[in-house]
Amino acid sequence: MDKSAVATAILQCRRQLRDRGSFENEQPLSLEDAYQIQSELASSREAEGDSIIGYKLGLISPAKQKQMGVSEPIIGHLHRSMLVQPGEPIVRSRFIQPRVEPELAVVFGRKPPEDARTSDLLSCIAYVQLVVDVLDSIYSEYRFTASDVVADNASGGAIVLSGRPLPPEVLWRQEGQLRLSLDAGKWVEGSLTELGDPITLITWAAEQIRRIGRWIREGDMILLGAPCSAVLIGEARMLSVEGPAGSKLVAPII
Repeated sequence: MDKSAVATAILQCRRQLRDRGSFENEQPLSLEDAYQIQSELASSREAEGDSIIGYKLGLISPAKQKQMGVSEPIIGHLHRSMLVQPGEPIVRSRFIQPRVEPELAVVFGRKPPEDARTSDLLSCIAYVQLVVDVLDSIYSEYRFTASDVVADNASGGAIVLSGRPLPPEVLWRQEGQLRLSLDAGKWVEGSLTELGDPITLITWAAEQIRRIGRWIREGDMILLGAPCSAVLIGEARMLSVEGPAGSKLVAPII
């Protein structure tokens, strides 16, 4: 099985909404190979009219990186079809095995120069937004290697948007928590400080976007990862999320 066959297998799982095992025993992938596969699949999707509207980070904590045998976060593409606007439901049948986690996204108000220093990059951020990252993996029970999940676009399923933009200062101050509940049950939560240094994350993301042959554009968003574990949607019917500065997000699940 070569890289092209791996890409085809991922695409088939996505289209047929079915899971599968890791590629580890069929075609062990390097991270470089995995990013090439992810980029090719993103370009194909883009060519079919599903434009790229940003990027998402994963494995942001050193503990998760150590567990997966990597030394830095991973990154995936966000496509327009992944957006769930405020008030819209999360449609369960779109996914294979959806899980949800609360995150903050930075949204760029203008394109940074490609030789941007960190201060230039940060000055282009228009606002921060409370979002929900809907994870969806092709790998059974999310059993994968780091290269597996990179090839599968960092388990990118959908992004549920809140309607209220927040000033970037809420991110720099790192005050408060992100927390999520399904059907008014127990909250899963984590402090914003557990995201690590947001400036380091954004700078790393920009460099990685450049490495995969793209650049940040006006309107692009970058999801910065979650400070708590993802939760399986299961048969839940309502999602509630709370974030900094009194921000909230509620979405039905159908």
